[in-house]
Amino acid sequence: MILGSKNKGHNLKKSRGFIKPTVLLLLFVFFIRPVYADETDATAESTETDSSILSVILWPFNNVVQPVLNAAVYPFAKPVQYAFHNGLIEKSVDIITFGPKKNIIIYPILNLKPGAEAQLGFSYRHRNILLERDYFVYQMSYYANGDLYLSTRYSKQQLFGLPLFGAFKYNQYWDSNDAFIIPGTKEDFVQPDSSIILEWRLGAPLTESKKLNLEFTFKQKFIDANPPTNVKDSILDDEIFPIADRGLYQNSIQLPLGISFVYDDLDCAYAPSSGTRFVLSGDYVHVYKYEGVRYNSLYSDKMGKVETSHKNHDYISNTIILQHYFYFGKAEQYILSATEARKNRKFYTDFSLEEALRVWRPENLRETLFERRVLAMQFRMENMWEMEKGGAPFNSFSRLNARYPLRGYHGAWAAPYLMGLSTEYRWPIDRFVDGVVFNEYGLHAQEINDWSFERYYNSWGFGIRVRMPNLYLFRAQLGFHGLHGICLILTIAPEFK
Repeated sequence: MILGSKNKGHNLKKSRGFIKPTVLLLLFVFFIRPVYADETDATAESTETDSSILSVILWPFNNVVQPVLNAAVYPFAKPVQYAFHNGLIEKSVDIITFGPKKNIIIYPILNLKPGAEAQLGFSYRHRNILLERDYFVYQMSYYANGDLYLSTRYSKQQLFGLPLFGAFKYNQYWDSNDAFIIPGTKEDFVQPDSSIILEWRLGAPLTESKKLNLEFTFKQKFIDANPPTNVKDSILDDEIFPIADRGLYQNSIQLPLGISFVYDDLDCAYAPSSGTRFVLSGDYVHVYKYEGVRYNSLYSDKMGKVETSHKNHDYISNTIILQHYFYFGKAEQYILSATEARKNRKFYTDFSLEEALRVWRPENLRETLFERRVLAMQFRMENMWEMEKGGAPFNSFSRLNARYPLRGYHGAWAAPYLMGLSTEYRWPIDRFVDGVVFNEYGLHAQEINDWSFERYYNSWGFGIRVRMPNLYLFRAQLGFHGLHGICLILTIAPEFK
């Protein structure tokens, strides 16, 4: 019997025209790729011919499509451009930066959504706090309803003088509005959570170039899930998701042990424009016996304790992530710091006045620095296998939500098997401001061989992303899913995170 639900959700209309937006996006982005060739005497005529043909092909995009995209992101881009051109962002970054080596950053964290999700907090970041090439981060957030979130992590490169990477992370949160989701649906039920998670990570490069790395992780999860205190109509008491077997409203200890292979040759950590990143990870999670919960805690007429579950609660989960960035532009570097720009300017002006004018005339500056377009793509798949059917805990199921990403939707789906594809086209609006248009798809399934477009979701949208040469700042975007709704995204989290 379902006594009540916080969010019943609605069945969304399914669209089968999911391929068209991505195909169109791929076509026009591949067509905008410029032709490069060494201008030798033997190839000069051929290059000129190719360039003229390319200019004809590009005319509709450059003169029709691109102006429309620029107009769409104008409300986001104009205030940020004003802030950059008047030095507001650089001065703000200087204000929050401390230390003789500018290795400390302290900045506020804001989320001004209405209701309990409104939060105020801060982040403290310190490089080389104890040793060379180490990094300490502390974050705290206080929510409008009194909830609190704490996070601390410390990482060290060249551990013990060896080519090793080590990290420790501590998370603790008091979330009175947390919820679990019935797998295969968006049905969510309130379940306050005050869990603590400890994580140790150790990694080492497998190749001399350090592009391929092997990582081991070990976590301790002290799950503290409780019945809601005030939301009486948010209790689930039903055989479709048994309290005893799934660990609902109960305490437990989980010990995930994981291994990951990571290939990464992205050209920039904060604003990648070319390269590939591939992640293959797997975790075996040992779950101890649940501590149990009493029926009277569930506002039920029954008395006594919920029957103890005798199932094996262990499970295996794995993740596959493939990201690829296609770079279309003439700039040798995607971004330049102010120091790099000054050095380049001095280098070129040391020649002659004619050379300086040739390099720094506005149209050439646009071709070299601003003619950068990026097609970013990500495929992501998550799977979960139970050691015993129906025994895995409620938090073992992956969620298909805005961070998967599926930015046009509120809420989330939970399922043992998820698959998503995201495509973004990015173009320069200013030196550190990019316009973005994206198109995304998501699927979920109860079985690994049960993928169906009856459970297919699509979202699309546009906006901007802002970054410095050594720091990702934020993104402001609008996400849509058909005619059913709109999401405003203001976050410091990069895409695909």
